[in-house]
Amino acid sequence: MSKRIFITGIWHETNTFAATQTGLDDFHAYQYAEGDEIFAAFADTNTEIGGAMNAAIELDLNLVPGLFAGAVPSGLITAAAFNTLVERTLELLMGAGDVDGVLVHLHGAAVADGVPEADAAILAAIRQQLPPDIPIVATFDLHANLSEALIAGADALVGYDTYPHNDMGARGAEAAQILHRMLWSTKRPTKILRKLPFAPPPQVQGTAAAPVAGIMAKMHDMETWGGIWSASIAWGFPYSDVAHLGVGILVQGDDYSHATRIADDLALTIWHQRGDFDAGLVGVEEAVRSAMAAPQGPIILVDVADNAGGGAPADGTTILAELLDQSASNAVVVIQDIQAVRIAKALGVGGMFSGNVGGKSDDLHGPPVPLVGSIIFQQAVRYERRGDYMTGQQIDLGEVAVIQAGGVTVMLTEAKAMPFDADHLGAAEIVAERQQIIVVKSAIAWQAHFRAFAKGEIYVDTPGVCASNLARFNYGNLDRAIYPIDEDGIYPPK
Repeated sequence: MSKRIFITGIWHETNTFAATQTGLDDFHAYQYAEGDEIFAAFADTNTEIGGAMNAAIELDLNLVPGLFAGAVPSGLITAAAFNTLVERTLELLMGAGDVDGVLVHLHGAAVADGVPEADAAILAAIRQQLPPDIPIVATFDLHANLSEALIAGADALVGYDTYPHNDMGARGAEAAQILHRMLWSTKRPTKILRKLPFAPPPQVQGTAAAPVAGIMAKMHDMETWGGIWSASIAWGFPYSDVAHLGVGILVQGDDYSHATRIADDLALTIWHQRGDFDAGLVGVEEAVRSAMAAPQGPIILVDVADNAGGGAPADGTTILAELLDQSASNAVVVIQDIQAVRIAKALGVGGMFSGNVGGKSDDLHGPPVPLVGSIIFQQAVRYERRGDYMTGQQIDLGEVAVIQAGGVTVMLTEAKAMPFDADHLGAAEIVAERQQIIVVKSAIAWQAHFRAFAKGEIYVDTPGVCASNLARFNYGNLDRAIYPIDEDGIYPPK
């Protein structure tokens, strides 16, 4: 007889340094589905739920849908939004009747107003509504800030193995497989968590390049050792000012001592290589000059500090201002600016736009920049992701306007455009491959798509809430020294 599995999730990567808070409307605007809507939204997608759905068919698990709510990475989740989502999840769980297990899809770096460990609180709330023998398996993002409370909240947890993230479907399937193993054997793995006083910025967390690639390869080899169920490294999200900030290593297996040895080995390996995580940033003026002088394009200028997928507003103007000052040619910048889009919409295609763009969300990402140019595109933009990250996800950028200001093309959007691929550019009739310069507001998630045709990349030292230079931030909740925020971190703790 097939087992009934309640599947649900609340997903948010919270940048506590961001000026604006994240409300319920932000979840509904990005990803929100209840009941059978979940199956329609995530079928055939490279997401945790999509992967779990595929595995459930093979494993004869009957998925009972709750809700899935995801918001674009942004500021602190409001207490009202968090409470509403958790309460609604519990209502759906109670309405599901008897279940044999639960799959929960989280981020691991969610912070709500008054709830610094929001992901752990979600699991605790679900656990309280279940009989003690019902297993819970959760997934988490590679950027999770793992904590003891989060690990205690589930019987097993599975983290992403890739950044840029392209294995979410596989991890969702793995979570379903582990849950199936529990249901048919009644076994539970021993969970060993090791936390390091180390918080590398996302720019140096890429899993295809050194030093992370070698460390992940070592972890995957250890996963094949006898008695190990799974291992994960969460490299952390340093833009959450929480006490549990930092890299976490989770090893799950049959034997406590065996899992402990593996977790300790991985922790020491990472700690000894902490000095190899160098951001390698280039000043704005030099970056633009070098990109313009390159014999071939596109050259990717990476605006890490205004990372649209890391909680930044995506309206930073520092690179745009420099492109205009240096009279760049064949350069593309995407800016979120609702006010400017509406002005352009009123003027229409062919009209002349004149006004300030960007820099309106806060005073951390550069001031508004005067822009004069012809409106060459204006309409609502909706599309489906075709790249290998979040494949199949439906994206709504709202109204979009493209302004041609000399050699600089400025794409203005109502919603943040996260450049996991170039589909947003194509939807606005911009051919990415023909550009000399493309500015991406990202850390490294852009790499999976753009590196296939880019001729070079420059990481730019810009200001903002996702700056790779962590010395720019004032952390108030850390209870220990963490490298590189502080040089005095100690591991193992004395």
